[in-house]
Amino acid sequence: MYRKRLIALAAALLLMTVGVVVYFIVHGSTYTEDLEWMDDPKMTEDDLSVEVDNENIVRADRVYLNEDRKFCVDFHSVGGGTTAVTYFVKDRFTYKTELFVNEFGTIIAKDSLNFDGYVQVEILMIVGLALILLVMLSCFIESWIKARFSYSMVGYGGVALFSASVITVVIYGMQWMNTFARFLNNIMETGFLFAFVSAPVMLIISLAISLSNIRLISREGFSIRNMLGVLLGVGWIVGLFLVILSSNMMLDFSESVMARISYSIAYVISFMACMLLSTIACAFLAAKHRPPYDRDYILILGCSICPDGSLTPILKNRADAAIRFEKEQFSASGRHAKFVPSGGKGDDEIISEGEAMARYLREQGYPDSQIIIEDKSVNTSQNIEFSRDKIKEDAGTLENVRSAFATTNYHIFRGYILSKKHGFDAQGVSAKTKWYFFPNAFLREFAGLLVEKRYKIALIVLATLLLFHVSAQLFSMYTSPF
Repeated sequence: MYRKRLIALAAALLLMTVGVVVYFIVHGSTYTEDLEWMDDPKMTEDDLSVEVDNENIVRADRVYLNEDRKFCVDFHSVGGGTTAVTYFVKDRFTYKTELFVNEFGTIIAKDSLNFDGYVQVEILMIVGLALILLVMLSCFIESWIKARFSYSMVGYGGVALFSASVITVVIYGMQWMNTFARFLNNIMETGFLFAFVSAPVMLIISLAISLSNIRLISREGFSIRNMLGVLLGVGWIVGLFLVILSSNMMLDFSESVMARISYSIAYVISFMACMLLSTIACAFLAAKHRPPYDRDYILILGCSICPDGSLTPILKNRADAAIRFEKEQFSASGRHAKFVPSGGKGDDEIISEGEAMARYLREQGYPDSQIIIEDKSVNTSQNIEFSRDKIKEDAGTLENVRSAFATTNYHIFRGYILSKKHGFDAQGVSAKTKWYFFPNAFLREFAGLLVEKRYKIALIVLATLLLFHVSAQLFSMYTSPF
């Protein structure tokens, strides 16, 4: 369903782009210059005149006052090139500019980038951004409702958030924007503006992740994994500093390579910030989601046990969450679920994690017939993969089998990702834990997103760089684009 929606979106955007190009080529040979700032109420059409330096490039067909008594001139193209045009209001104003005619005969005003129908193009571009926002937002909400928590859901949310920021900046700027150059400039400034506006939130997130890393290091020891938050915080601050440092080059980006780079960096940083915020939202929603009371199996994801074979507080919380859900389900629907405690035996463990949990379940009054032990896995991925096989063996098939997995709340999103990877349709049951595990879990899933979707993300980054290079080349055709 999502694929069809995304294909329809891509097709719509492609058709809109082709339509703009065709209109630009077919109807661009005429152009009306509206000098709205030359609105002296004493003007008459007899006071108005225009002089074209090279009429082999552009010719003026009509000079007049429009309904709002603005000085207007209708032009049509004759040949390619650039020519100076001077507008006169007798005894009052003189204004000189240049018109450019490209190889398709399209007339473009050099000081504004305006052309025939540029307002319609602006509206169409906003409609395109709105379509992206609506489709991505609908995919995000549907993924949430149907518990399809995944990296794709993160992507939907991130793109929707960034599209919303672009639309907000553009629409806000339209109250004073009257040229196509300013319209494009507003779109390109979105990266800067989002980076500045989101800076307080991102700094708080970076600080929280860094503090959680320090707490983790003090409890679990130093490791690169436990340092990821500190590295993110430093990276974000350095990136923001570079954006602020280069922001004074914004008006010169068509001439300065560094300015082009600064625009690109700002866009990439802002896009990544949207992805991180979307990751946090998805992980939070996944932890808060409650499966329906129709589960046939409840998988309990393993972790280390105590030296005497008893459950650690984290593992006990996972088992208790599974037990609590099973009791709630039986109370609500009269339907029991089987438990699948999962986890192998580590070198420093006297029994497997699966067996340790099975013993705990028996102590809580559950019979062996309701417990299926998985005791070969050594990590979360194998927990899910091997447990899936155990469930298939017990049920005979996975078709129409409804499962859940119980794990710590910060680990729920990871469970959904790995369940999807192994073709296992299961929903998470959340167990509470210490707050300082959460920020690092967000970062781990963000890192996972960057790895798993690296090609798509690289494509977006390269497309961004190409966008700014092409835009800079377009603007460099003009002496004063703003």
